[in-house]
Amino acid sequence: MEKEQWYSNKDLFEMLEGFKQEVAELRLEMRETKTLIRDYNGLRENVNEVSERINKIEEKINTQSSSRTEYIGYIIAVISIIFLFLNYLKG
Repeated sequence: MEKEQWYSNKDLFEMLEGFKQEVAELRLEMRETKTLIRDYNGLRENVNEVSERINKIEEKINTQSSSRTEYIGYIIAVISIIFLFLNYLKG
């Protein structure tokens, strides 16, 4: 024989109030989660922007470094020509 369980109005009211409290807590947790996700997405955007800026700066530095090396080569060539010219005038 299967036993059916019936609840009193007081029991049903208490269960409903407990359920309401759980739903309210769940909403609060969902709101906090939404805030954390929004903050994370904002942080992620900032990280991406900073990464792009760093890449641009590194490219600029690398470009300047290679042009400096090129100028050093020209300077050495000019100095060598001057010494050759001075030796030619001496001799």
